[in-house]
Amino acid sequence: MNKRVKQVFMAGMIALLLLILFGNSAYIVREDEVATVNRMGRVDRVAISPLDRELVEAGFSARDLTVAVKTSKGLSFKIPFIETVDKFSSKYHTYRSESATINTFDSRRIDLSIFAQYRVVNPALFQMTIGRMEDSGSVMDDRVYPAVIQTANTLAFNEFFDKSKVTAALESKREQLNNDLVAQFGLYIVDIGIYRKNFPQANIASIEEKMTQEIQKESEKLMAEGDSLLKQSKAETDRIKEETIAEAVEEAAVIRAEADAEAARIYEEALRMDVEFYRFIERMKTYQNLKDTTVFLDQSNDFISYINNQQ
Repeated sequence: MNKRVKQVFMAGMIALLLLILFGNSAYIVREDEVATVNRMGRVDRVAISPLDRELVEAGFSARDLTVAVKTSKGLSFKIPFIETVDKFSSKYHTYRSESATINTFDSRRIDLSIFAQYRVVNPALFQMTIGRMEDSGSVMDDRVYPAVIQTANTLAFNEFFDKSKVTAALESKREQLNNDLVAQFGLYIVDIGIYRKNFPQANIASIEEKMTQEIQKESEKLMAEGDSLLKQSKAETDRIKEETIAEAVEEAAVIRAEADAEAARIYEEALRMDVEFYRFIERMKTYQNLKDTTVFLDQSNDFISYINNQQ
């Protein structure tokens, strides 16, 4: 009986030992995480997203580091008691700066606040330089905020109201910042922008006056363009009208001439076909002309004979 108990006890101890070894050798990296596997305090390999492989390898190359890159997540294994795993969220994090008053390129004052969305792409560099997401805001304050403010200083006051110009300027700066942030801290900025623009109270009156002048100037420009388009359209319409009338008159004259020629031709053919018809027509004209008229003629007059159809 004691032997049986010892066997069960030993089996339980072995199972417990295997369970402990498995628990210390297996780890899971979720899809929204990145991780480092450290061997004796040194980063041996990283687990990252496949889309970030090129950025991560470029960062290691810039620092002359030899670290294995693993792009598959889920269940993995490590050497128990020798290797440790550190995990970091790869979700987007949002940075919002304090408001600051700047001078625009045309020496106007404006209060700005910026935002940036970023994530961890290289957990090894992030672990070596920052270590905690709570401390990443200081990097944004030191690197991102001054760069955006410098970019804002290159814009004229009116350009802050043109979203395309602001976006183009900040997008160019974002690319420059990412080259530095990825290589040094393992951070990648996904989006950057200005989310609040306030005007200093002392400048509101001058700003309103400036805006009024700009609106009036733009209105005058649009009105001038509209008048020009109206004149051009009217001139074009008059030209088309004159051309249409001229073509119609010319076509009517041609039709009238053709009709007169055709009538003369028919009349001439009719006369050639029947001389008596011609005489009849002439007699009718004579009768028409003698209407309400008294004419005294000798009975032997040829005209009387002609009227009476006497030859």
